[in-house]
Amino acid sequence: MARFSLTLILFLFQLVIFAGKDGYQIKFKIHGLKDTTCLVANYYGSGTYVTDTLEVNGKGEAIFSAPSDQPRGVYILVISDKIYFDFVLNNDLKFTMETDMKDPVGAMKITGSLDNEEFYDYMRYNQEKFKHIQELQQQLKEVEKNEDSVVVLNKKIVELNDEIIEYKLKIARERPFSFLAMLINAMKEPVIKEIPTLPNGRKDSTYAYRFYKDHFWDDMVIADNRLIRTPVFHNKLKKYVDQVVAQNPDSIFKEAGILIEKARSDPEMFKYLVWFFTYHYENSEIMGFDKVFVDIVDRYYVTGEATWVSGKVLENILKKTNRIRPLLLGSQAPNMIMMDTTEQLVSLYNIKAFITILLFWDPDCGHCEKEIPHLKELYDKDHEKYELEIFAVCSDTSMAKMKQHMIKKKMTWVNVNGPRTLTGDYHELYDIQTTPVIYILDWEKRILAKRLQSDQVEKFIDNYVKNRLDRLDKLDRLDLGN
Repeated sequence: MARFSLTLILFLFQLVIFAGKDGYQIKFKIHGLKDTTCLVANYYGSGTYVTDTLEVNGKGEAIFSAPSDQPRGVYILVISDKIYFDFVLNNDLKFTMETDMKDPVGAMKITGSLDNEEFYDYMRYNQEKFKHIQELQQQLKEVEKNEDSVVVLNKKIVELNDEIIEYKLKIARERPFSFLAMLINAMKEPVIKEIPTLPNGRKDSTYAYRFYKDHFWDDMVIADNRLIRTPVFHNKLKKYVDQVVAQNPDSIFKEAGILIEKARSDPEMFKYLVWFFTYHYENSEIMGFDKVFVDIVDRYYVTGEATWVSGKVLENILKKTNRIRPLLLGSQAPNMIMMDTTEQLVSLYNIKAFITILLFWDPDCGHCEKEIPHLKELYDKDHEKYELEIFAVCSDTSMAKMKQHMIKKKMTWVNVNGPRTLTGDYHELYDIQTTPVIYILDWEKRILAKRLQSDQVEKFIDNYVKNRLDRLDKLDRLDLGN
């Protein structure tokens, strides 16, 4: 079902002990293979993980044995980085899979497992139909100037797609509790048949989005950890939070909570979803989405509900959360009182400006060498226009070195020396691990943006000022109307 490469496997070996006659025993026979080893791996989230190593005898036979409580899902027998095939571990404990190296899916014969028979019938059906669609698409390219032929071919493609969809829906209807039905429901997309008309005669422009979101998880039981070990669930989950849910931290946290609560009755799925949202937003590249990480930690880790995390790991998560919390967008930036080049103490809070740019830099930082000229150009152009000031914190302890670079770069804004401070380590205050780092603050020193590149700063400030002026203009017009 999915592209598989040994170079992408995270080799997480687990000790598998065969639990006697009540455990799994899957016999493989692969024609064209002998006297070698194969890997058994399983899907997990977005990755694949090695479960076991199998010895293949001179007849191409190998046996995978596992306890009856082996996690269920889609597994992979890996012959090489280009030859592999999937199999289902579910209700059938003992079965046989026989195939050929040249065509593992097409030549597959299964004995003793209805789940795998259905799974392979499904894959072969899809292969056949997909091949037919590709042939029709190739014909379309050849007759693209013949309008009648294009219409006929497009109609055939639509009919084939409809046929595939009906085939899948029929399986889900007739075998609703089968493993394959679970997979099909996980892959299913909401179908919007007709957009309603509003009383004013116009089509409801938001209906399609609302319908799609409301029906995204239809026919899926979230509290089913088998989904984790398939190549479809992680991508569906990621699509939902990245593309379907309104992209603001509060909406995402709300939807995360709904999904996590639906999974609570299945401890493994509950754990997986909490982990997913923790990791996904701890490392989000979208500015401001670290708030989701903080909210998830507060909800599940601080309260002790993430029982699988303890000791140093939990301590580090909480420490990072508490470091990020004061730096969330909209928070008032922590004050810094530092020494300037005249050895006078300067407070960030005493900087009178409509917009303040915080710059953390280092004289020996190559990236700073490229970023500072961009800020210099912006400062010279917009310093008076936007009542703009830059509060530049140098990380080097040498005041002489700092002055030398200030003169060289013509840094005529407020310059202070980071190590000479009355307000503690700025690395901790502002989560500074590398340089340069840029924050943008409003007139009350609330954080508007953070960790921007210098070439993004001007656009952000222009948009912020424009939006603010538009809001003020709207308020003025409302006042005049009253």
